[in-house]
Amino acid sequence: MRIISGKFKKKKLLLPDSKTTRPLKDSFKENIFNLLLHSKLINFNFDKSIIFDLFSGSGSFGIECLSRGSEKVIFFEKEKKIVEVLNKNIQNLFSKNQFHIVQNDILNINFSNIFLNKIDLIFLDPPFKYKYLKEVFLKLVFHKEVIKNSLIAIHYESSCDFKFEDFLTIVVKKKYGRSSIIFGKIKN
Repeated sequence: MRIISGKFKKKKLLLPDSKTTRPLKDSFKENIFNLLLHSKLINFNFDKSIIFDLFSGSGSFGIECLSRGSEKVIFFEKEKKIVEVLNKNIQNLFSKNQFHIVQNDILNINFSNIFLNKIDLIFLDPPFKYKYLKEVFLKLVFHKEVIKNSLIAIHYESSCDFKFEDFLTIVVKKKYGRSSIIFGKIKN
């Protein structure tokens, strides 16, 4: 796995044990960033953006955002061994004020203490068989006044039957074999 563009293009990233996480493949990550940058429906600007990387794993997505000019990424990962890999991947690349790691289960986090004045992009990449998507989206909806202008991106298994449209106004939805990506905004 590598950083595909930006200041640290081609820098290799460490991967955690494959039994504990499902890394975001470079080809799929490239598809996500192409949509973010080149879709007329999204047209995202990384310059000085604030990113939440939920279920961040090794940090591949958030690190890519920092490499492309994001101001700050907040990584959320509950597994201690994976956070150790994430720390190694970030070490020596970015200054401490460019990132923050929250080691906790998403469902146990009090987002009120973490939400900033603006969050430009919230990226969710939960395990494919994750059973608590509804609870995660209820937490996000609870903070909809803070994130009403935030773009939300979800990477999920194509066969997932969760009704994202119950919580999001969907802007773009794409399927790539076993994986799919949705971009949207929290419904008012």
